[in-house]
Order: sequence, then C-alpha cells, then structure tokens
Amino acid sequence: MSACLRQTVFIAPPVCVVAAELGCFADAGLTVETVLTNSSTAQRGQLLDVAFDLGVTALDNVIVWNAAGSGLRVIAQVESTTLLRLVARPGIGAVEGLRGARIGVDAVGHGFAVVLRHLLLARRLGAHDYELHPVGGVGQRFEALRRGAVDATLLGPPLDEIARQEGFSSLIEVAREVPDFPGQVIVARAAHLEEAGERLRRYLSALERARRWLHDAPDDAVVEVLSAGGYGPASARASLRTRPTSLVPSRAGFERLLAMRRDLDLMPATAPRFDDLYAGAALPGVTVP
Repeated sequence: MSACLRQTVFIAPPVCVVAAELGCFADAGLTVETVLTNSSTAQRGQLLDVAFDLGVTALDNVIVWNAAGSGLRVIAQVESTTLLRLVARPGIGAVEGLRGARIGVDAVGHGFAVVLRHLLLARRLGAHDYELHPVGGVGQRFEALRRGAVDATLLGPPLDEIARQEGFSSLIEVAREVPDFPGQVIVARAAHLEEAGERLRRYLSALERARRWLHDAPDDAVVEVLSAGGYGPASARASLRTRPTSLVPSRAGFERLLAMRRDLDLMPATAPRFDDLYAGAALPGVTVP
C-alpha cells in the first residue's frame, strides 16, 4: 500500500514532474498529491496546515516566514536557479522607464521582490521611485500585466516567452545578473520531520533518482518527459538550464539572499542561519552528493 504525501507548489518543478512521470514516486511506495497555490500568503497557510506535508517555494520566503516563527525546514533544493525575467508593458523599453511604475509582485517584503529591488537599485531606482503591487503568484502577475493593472513584473518560463510574443518588453534576465540566485526549495514543518520522516526519506530518494536522470538524459528525452507531464515546449527547454547538480541547498545562494537584504536594509531582526534552516541532519539515510 502506497504512503501519501501532499505538497503545495506554484508550478511543479521539473525534478518532481520527472519523478512522477518515470514512476520514481511509485517505485518508492508513494502517492504524491500536488496542489497549486496562488500566492505566498496562501502557501504559508498551507505549509502550516497539517493537511500538507511539504511545499516548493522561494528560499527567501522561508527566511522571512521563519523569522516570524513559522518553524519550517528546508529539505532540498530542486533547481540550480530560478529563471526569472523582468517584463514590462509595451512602451517601456528600458529599466529607467519604470520610474513611477506599478510593478506586480507576489509579496512586497519577501520572495522574488528582494532580487527585483536589488536589480532596480543597481540601476539607480530606489524604493521611492516605483510602487510594488502585490497580486499573487506568477500566473496572477502575468494576467495583471496583460490587463494593465501593473506596468511590469517578474515572469518565468513559459509566461515570459508568451509575454514577449505578445509584444511586452524584456528588461532584465535575473540569471545573467545574479547567477548565484538560488533555485526553489522544498520545505516542511520542523515538527513534522520526525512524524513523516520515513515518507520524506522515500520522497527525497525518488527525487534524487529523478535528478540523476535529468542530469544524464539527452536534452530531447528530458523535453519529451516534461512535455508528457504538462510542460509546454518553451518551459521544457528552459528547464534544461536549471537542472540541479545536487539536492543539497546552496549555502552560497542563502548567503547571497542575506547580502541583498542587508544592502536593501531588509534584514529581519531574527534571520535564521543556514545550518538552522537546512534539515539534512534531521533526515538521516538520504544519500545525495
């Protein structure tokens, strides 16, 4: 009989899709239910709800949530980086055109808003030069841009490509500007680690099998499997750039986020340390490189 795990995600990451499509979860004796969320606020509530076992989210979200006492732990990082592009309405052809603009974000104080503020400040746009408008996850941000509710926003594949095809301007590619920006992580409640430990070990072992396949398989085979799992051609191809070389979270990426927060004067009063955040020691028996 399969054990069940329930996870909350914005978009299922490639390694999870591959684990499902290739039967890695099933071989590990797991049934994994994936629930899509529409904002980090909603996702935090889900992660603290006993109905959910884990979630896929931005590492910066966890830093802020834990500073507020959420008690979450990172158990894996599932992409080498998160592909994001700052896209603006037609007529805004450069970052300088965002002065006075409304920029759509998921949350004003955490998540991808931090790297957005960092990139804008590097181009001499401070927090007083634009308005951050919380509209939700990537799908909600794309629709807000389309209907003119915001002037610009960060989008990932395939929505950034669709936006450019529809005439929106591409202003900044985050991976080029911040190559050590960390990819999304898998998190679980610290109090849940012992209770769900065996299921989580099976889950991580299945992900590691999928990760190794992603690393070794030809690009066309990866695109084929991701397409079967619901990815469009553009997003499947883009995901080739973010294949993780390990499921171990990047300490350098964590420190990069903290450095950006210090520069922006956004450090939480009780920011967690990397060793407090990563739960590798709490899940012994998982072999990852």
